[in-house]
Amino acid sequence: MDDFLNWLRNLEWSLLLKQAIGSIVGSLIGVIVGWFVLFRRRMLELRKLQRGESDEILFQMHALIPVPDSDGDVVLVFRNVGPRTTVNSLYDNLAARELLRKLSDKTTLMDPILQTEGTVGFEVLNTALGYIAGYLAITSFEREIWLFAITCEDRQVVRKKCLRCFLIRAVDLEKFLDWKWCSSKVRVEKPWHGLRIAALHRIDQAWRDERAFMRQRREAGGNGAVDMPLVDKQFRHERVREISAGLNTNEKFIGEPYIVNWSALLGRLKEMGLEVRES
Repeated sequence: MDDFLNWLRNLEWSLLLKQAIGSIVGSLIGVIVGWFVLFRRRMLELRKLQRGESDEILFQMHALIPVPDSDGDVVLVFRNVGPRTTVNSLYDNLAARELLRKLSDKTTLMDPILQTEGTVGFEVLNTALGYIAGYLAITSFEREIWLFAITCEDRQVVRKKCLRCFLIRAVDLEKFLDWKWCSSKVRVEKPWHGLRIAALHRIDQAWRDERAFMRQRREAGGNGAVDMPLVDKQFRHERVREISAGLNTNEKFIGEPYIVNWSALLGRLKEMGLEVRES
């Protein structure tokens, strides 16, 4: 007992007190900094949610459903056909993620398709195409040829700012070239879905221009060497691709088909840069 009391008397209490206070203060600062970092992260996530910003990638089938007892009217419906995924989940390569986010910020009403270029862009497109092709390979629906494109509609006008991979049959997309038909015969399920009609109109024009360019390129290539992925750097490649898939084309539209008020909406969209091909 005497040894223990002597040990206590000989302790450097001032140094011990300083160390104890330092440890407590350090712990408190760590707790406060950790709370602040967590709070700031939550606020940033909340702001992203409020602005509609998302890293989601959606795969959506588009189909034209006839309106009963109408003069050729159809309803444009689009449905998610693949599992929810994100940029980080689908792409394990940091360069691919950065490219996707960069290109998505550059899309407009006039150019909703991601403008992928070069080998990296070619691989980014192939990854998304391969992902949905693998998923749809096990469906029981009759297989057809669908067109595939990665899009990101103008972030000034969409509610949810995410990547959308469109799937649509060529015979349906070709109809969207005629804006008179788009504005008079196509109905939608929700009022704001009129933006999707405008996007498909622009995608159809881009697809036609792309086919013409690729046709000229093949003719100029002679033996076709420019089409070999391991040889060509893919600076310019097909951004609207064909895919064989089985999807449910007998979808039902929900609610009463909505007729878009184009006399009001089109003027606003034209002010934002949209041009339509009147015919």
